[in-house]
Amino acid sequence: MPMARYRLLAWFDRNGDAMSKPADVSSSVATSSGIFARWVERRRQPVAAHPVAPMRTGLVSHSKIDPRFEQLFESTSEALMLCSRKGLILAVNAEAAKMCGQAPTGLIGRNMLELIRNARGAKTDGDDESLRGESLLKAGADTWTRVRVRVTPLVHEGAPQRLLHLKPAVEGHQASARLHQLANFDSLTGLANRALFRDRLTQAMGRAKRTGEPLALMFLDLDRFKVVNDSLGHEVGDRLLIHVAQQLKHCLRTVDSVLRCSSDEQETTLSRLGGDEFTVIAEAVGSAERAGLVAQRLLEALATPFVVGEEEIVIGASIGISMYPTDNVDLDSLIRHTDMAMYRSKSLGRGMFTFYSDDLNEAVATRLSFESSLRHAIDREEFLLHYQPKVDLVTAEVTGVEALLRWHCPQKGMVRPDRFITVLEDTGMIVPVGAWVIRAACAEMAAWDRLGLPPMRMAVNMSARQFRHQHLISLIEDTLRENEIDPGRLEIELTETLLMEDNEASRNMFANFARIGVRLAIDDFGTGHSSLAYLKRFKIDTLKIDRSFVSELPDDADDAAIASAVIAMGHSMRMRVVAEGVETQAQADFLRHLGCDEIQGYLLSRPLPGPDMAEWLREYHLNRQKVIRAVGKATGPMPLLTLWEASVTP
Repeated sequence: MPMARYRLLAWFDRNGDAMSKPADVSSSVATSSGIFARWVERRRQPVAAHPVAPMRTGLVSHSKIDPRFEQLFESTSEALMLCSRKGLILAVNAEAAKMCGQAPTGLIGRNMLELIRNARGAKTDGDDESLRGESLLKAGADTWTRVRVRVTPLVHEGAPQRLLHLKPAVEGHQASARLHQLANFDSLTGLANRALFRDRLTQAMGRAKRTGEPLALMFLDLDRFKVVNDSLGHEVGDRLLIHVAQQLKHCLRTVDSVLRCSSDEQETTLSRLGGDEFTVIAEAVGSAERAGLVAQRLLEALATPFVVGEEEIVIGASIGISMYPTDNVDLDSLIRHTDMAMYRSKSLGRGMFTFYSDDLNEAVATRLSFESSLRHAIDREEFLLHYQPKVDLVTAEVTGVEALLRWHCPQKGMVRPDRFITVLEDTGMIVPVGAWVIRAACAEMAAWDRLGLPPMRMAVNMSARQFRHQHLISLIEDTLRENEIDPGRLEIELTETLLMEDNEASRNMFANFARIGVRLAIDDFGTGHSSLAYLKRFKIDTLKIDRSFVSELPDDADDAAIASAVIAMGHSMRMRVVAEGVETQAQADFLRHLGCDEIQGYLLSRPLPGPDMAEWLREYHLNRQKVIRAVGKATGPMPLLTLWEASVTP
């Protein structure tokens, strides 16, 4: 709209009390001297010339119209209409004219009350309050469309004016629907989110309480999802979650016959709480047996392979189930009980469902007490290290020891590692405990050096959480420097799973290990999911054959073939190979025959505390020297039987 016309109408609005309003001011043009000639012509009577007054609003306060304001008013994609205090339309931009179905020139000078009515179709009073909110806008001869009106008061030459912002009401409804979607549904899978889950569970519990028909609440957690996410990337992980959601929805639609009973209010709600956690609210399920049947169907549905490229991924799940009102508790307690049952399923081997019981509640209470004791173990100095030696199968020389974490609890005595290591991992306490292990092991090695024992390597196990910690490298460097230990004497034992984390952070960590010069070993090789590609990508110094492939040697042909293949592969990639869990001379002889480099196990020694290990090392070294003197300069491997018969194990 030419802003000159705005000046004309603004002037007219200020002086409208002294003269009649024009019936039609379309196409009016202000002359250069500020006289609106056509209006004078239409009144057919002389009028004194009036200069056009400068516009002054809350946005513009210049002596003349700021061209930036004019450009903004005309070019914005929002529909704007400027009106006087009496409703006279002073200015309309292109978007507002488009909504009205007319050209701007056909709107200017008309009263806005001709175009805008309230939501019921009645004429408005024209005040700000009656205009705000949803209204009807005339969009043609007989067409009215719903709009939302926002009114902004302005001031021009001391006179009040109003800027109307018009927006199709459907956009408001769409925005409201979008906000509702974001607030109540998971953006990835489209399932109900945590907030909507709690709301629907509250309603379902009320119906179950009222009708007496039990509901089943199920928590479903994917098994080994983190391995997929870390190894194949978050994009594949997201696609897998979408696949799981679709499988679960399809499964729940097909088990209607399982859930069908007398209730007309029966409903099943599937939700995703976040990560790889899903929930099912199965109302009017009838009995625990039927709930178990539904859970089994869900597990079977997830057995369908998920195809990524040329690979197939089969993801399992662990399910926990609580019944209500059989378990007569409040909402938060019901959720907690179901979560307990789910974790019980995981601890029992995964891929199964478990119902909550009072015994399970007692078990969880015991677990919490166990965790509390662990949290104080470092401060109370209850952790200690035991050491188990490794010996070269050719020279019979001790090449190093592995530091193994032990916990002596004042109330429980010596706690088995398989009981507390997992808890340390689950709670994150493994990070500070792992840091203590590195410092204590290096300090022990420095103490043995001062005793004059032959130099050897110290191996420490590292968890995935500790591997990802940002201060790990600085911890290792500081510890080696403080104890004056060559980095090549520290060996970090990692799991195969860590090799599969092919991301920038893990690559940087492996590069830092190589930079400072520590050795890397893959522990329990053959039990994970690594491939030759990962072994080739990173600088690995040692492969450790898991004890499960050693215990049946030399009699088990399959174990013999696996051990032989690992040894050959390790040597082809210039790695040393260590066999764990060697307990018999026959196993040692067979492994030496296969070309294995080192062995570790009870045949040499059980894990011993630091002082006892130092004494074992001293005695072993002396006995080895005796054997060397007795057999002379051997051209082949040391006679292992003679060596172990001569050794002294405290």
